Amino acid sequence: MKLPVRQWAAQVKAFWKRFSASEQHQLVGAFCAVIAIFYGLLVWYPGNKALGELQYEEQKLKRRKETLGATGVPLRLENINIAATQKDLDQVRATLTRQEAELSRLTARFTPLDDLESVQMLKSELARLAESGDMEVIALEHIYRRPDDRDRPPSQELLKDSAQGSPYRRPLLRLKARASYRGLMQFLDGLGALTYIAAPVWSDIQVGVDTRPRDILGTSNAPKQWLEVEIRLAI
Repeated sequence: MKLPVRQWAAQVKAFWKRFSASEQHQLVGAFCAVIAIFYGLLVWYPGNKALGELQYEEQKLKRRKETLGATGVPLRLENINIAATQKDLDQVRATLTRQEAELSRLTARFTPLDDLESVQMLKSELARLAESGDMEVIALEHIYRRPDDRDRPPSQELLKDSAQGSPYRRPLLRLKARASYRGLMQFLDGLGALTYIAAPVWSDIQVGVDTRPRDILGTSNAPKQWLEVEIRLAI
């Protein structure tokens, strides 16, 4: 039983040696990037699910309010059981109350759009979380609907306008960073511990390679690798 395993291992080793050192590092980097994207999706799903729940509850609550507030066709009361109708109405009101409470709970997990200090606090937490690991933050900026607003400081009007233009009905932040695989995983793991929700809704991860010698003497030509990361976060 050992001989086939050894033969298989020898074939894999021979196949691997066909690649140059630079190609081997690029393959390893690409594999790490694929794993990072897969792991990011696992973290993205809960945050995106919270956004979906919030949007669903808002739409359902709006429809119920419109239904209760609409003027319908006059009813013929002689065919209606008043006690059963009152019971159904009480159940509808109780359901509406629970939905409003759930909507308030979900909304409270996001930064208030009229509280710029909370937004700034979340941005500071994101920057600290990234820098606490092996991650170099290049940019952490708001995404606005109009390109001319990109360099303007955040305001209530800009945040609300950004939320209206977003498919997630929340303002978006763009994080650009240079990271190791370990640093990216640590950042994604730490998102759940932030004061407010920062849900990843889009990402782009590419492998960067520096083929220059690492030391002064030039004795090492092994390429240095990193991940070029861009993540958009709904806040």
